[in-house]
Amino acid sequence: MALMSPIKYRLHRIREAIFGDNEIIYEVLINHKANLPNTGVQVAWEREGNFIVGKILVGGETFVAQGRSAEEFVEEVNDTLYAAYSIPLKYAERLGGDYRLIPPRQEFEDLNNEAIKKSNLVFGQVEVPA
Repeated sequence: MALMSPIKYRLHRIREAIFGDNEIIYEVLINHKANLPNTGVQVAWEREGNFIVGKILVGGETFVAQGRSAEEFVEEVNDTLYAAYSIPLKYAERLGGDYRLIPPRQEFEDLNNEAIKKSNLVFGQVEVPA
């Protein structure tokens, strides 16, 4: 599988948002959702200065994401997975409400706690809080 860096993926998302075709094909959407991991996404993370840096382990592959806050880090993990699984912007946006991997509450609190310098977490599929 050809991988795209998260920065290149975000540029691709911007370009597609401006110039792309916004038609969603339901069968393609279902196929993209089926190909994404539902559970078992493991992240080993640590603090490096003002950043949270994590190694994402999923399906025998390793990816890297970073963020300045817990919210940004979780978003980067999701964006990295969308990029790794070659999900086009229009489908990633549509899946965003149904497919946002968020860590359990305690692990999310650990990400927010600056006293904790490193830890591991496992993402599970849950709905995005309103």
